[in-house]
Amino acid sequence: MMRPMRSIVIVLCGLLAVACQKNAPPRGGSSPSPPVTAPVLRAGEDVGRDLLGQVQIDPQTTSQTMARLSALTVLSIAHFPGDRVKKGETIMVLQSPDFFSAESELSSILSSPGGGDVPGIRRLAVRKLVLLGASQREIARLVRTRTPTDRYEARAPRSGILTRLGPAEGARVSTGDLLFVVSDLDRLWVRAFLYPGEEQGLADGSRVRVSPLDDPSRVLEGTILRVAPYIDPRTRTIPLRIVIDNSLGLFRPDAWVRVRIPVRPRAGGRLFRVPGESVVRRQDGKTGVFVVRSPGGIRFMPVSVFGRGKGEAVVSGEFQKGDRVVTRGLLPLVSNENGRVGGRS
Repeated sequence: MMRPMRSIVIVLCGLLAVACQKNAPPRGGSSPSPPVTAPVLRAGEDVGRDLLGQVQIDPQTTSQTMARLSALTVLSIAHFPGDRVKKGETIMVLQSPDFFSAESELSSILSSPGGGDVPGIRRLAVRKLVLLGASQREIARLVRTRTPTDRYEARAPRSGILTRLGPAEGARVSTGDLLFVVSDLDRLWVRAFLYPGEEQGLADGSRVRVSPLDDPSRVLEGTILRVAPYIDPRTRTIPLRIVIDNSLGLFRPDAWVRVRIPVRPRAGGRLFRVPGESVVRRQDGKTGVFVVRSPGGIRFMPVSVFGRGKGEAVVSGEFQKGDRVVTRGLLPLVSNENGRVGGRS
């Protein structure tokens, strides 16, 4: 009985020694390791926040051509989406009994005794053809030949790119059907989104920079047309409408782009770059960083955040030369700061 008891005592003593060794203070009485910090850097002149935007066709430079009359069939199509067309150029030819009827009216008036000189009748017949889309050349042909046709030519209302085509060749067309869309892609819109609070300092007419996602070196300047006065309920963001000059053909509709919004601090303020992980928020809602300053130790400094990207944050605050910010070991610092603020309140 004595031998097993002696073994148990020896094991317990060994475990106690290990525990004491673990909890023993470090040799030489060294203090805990200092927090990990990073320098506070001055931000350069080219400071801004990047937004994701999508290129859109400008409705003001886009024309939709609808069928003004019905047609039995689309006889031929001269241009297809992606083609550049000129104003007045024929896009498609339709076979339309309605057009034949309108031409026949003018032909009948012209062939009547007196050559259609009845006041107002000839003018109304010509106006009807013009409203249907007949060109002056077609009307002049009809006046010369007195031979109506059912071939109706749908022409481009403006110069630009044919971006959409409605009916296919051989299709039947009803009045009001979409025939085609022509857009001037030299002027485009970019739709981007801001989070509430980021719209401060922006106004209609502000200049921004737009670049493709795959090549940030290709940059175009854009102008803000509208900062929406509402918040989109689906995304909880503020829509931003930007116009760009795309005469070089750098952008295409529906492409995603990067929008650089320039950052301007308040009068007399300066902007700095700090690691993104150094920016924390207190329980009272104030955003700031923990600054290491000698003398003075570590203290919480409120800052205003103007943008984030690539692991950095652009902030404005009362920094001094040589300041460093804590990047690791922030949890106990934040807890102590919240306790201090809570106790004071």
